[in-house]
Amino acid sequence: MNSRNRIIYLLVKHGKISKKEALLALADGQVRLNNQVSYENELVGQYDSLFINNNCLINGQRFVYQKLYKPVGIECTLQHSIPNSLSHFLNLEFSDLFHIGRLDKNSEGLIILTNDGHICNKVIHPQKHIKKEYIVKLESNINHEFKEKMENGVSILGTQTLPCELEIIDKTTCKITLIQGLNRQIRRMCFELGNYVVSLKRISIGEIRLDHLNPGELKPLDQTEIDWLRNLP
Repeated sequence: MNSRNRIIYLLVKHGKISKKEALLALADGQVRLNNQVSYENELVGQYDSLFINNNCLINGQRFVYQKLYKPVGIECTLQHSIPNSLSHFLNLEFSDLFHIGRLDKNSEGLIILTNDGHICNKVIHPQKHIKKEYIVKLESNINHEFKEKMENGVSILGTQTLPCELEIIDKTTCKITLIQGLNRQIRRMCFELGNYVVSLKRISIGEIRLDHLNPGELKPLDQTEIDWLRNLP
């Protein structure tokens, strides 16, 4: 299978040349992998760029990574038939991106937008246990009994939630850190314990943070954030 990811195979496939021509091009220094001339039949990674005679056959920079502060009232779906969906909210230039990290309509905060399908399951797969942080405002005061029960797990949707972290900020506000992503998990957990979520904002997904984005604002991920996504196991 690795032969299909090597330079010779890709030169033949994308360059529309024969294997003999590909071997000659490689030997003559006409092939570059990223910014380096290559003389060997190297493996080409999914994020590498491959050139022959300065013609780009594979563009490793074709992937886009953005973080969005999803406002309250926007449905976290790209189905254009649904009013107030992300597809209506996003500019046309980002219409081919998909979102990683769902938030319900009444919640706000960080969502990752990308066209890189390689990293999607790395972030959302339940066994990856990627930490996600939320600032949660509750209707009633938060006491230590509530904190302990939340952290130990709550029975919702026919299952016991995994342990989480809850940091009390003030009487009715807390920061909750989850490693799960069940449907409306925080709202259901709080409701099960007799409290009601007034507002919920996600501020981080792993190493990617909302930082100082304003509601509705988009920002490209920096290289450190992109590297974190790409290097997830």
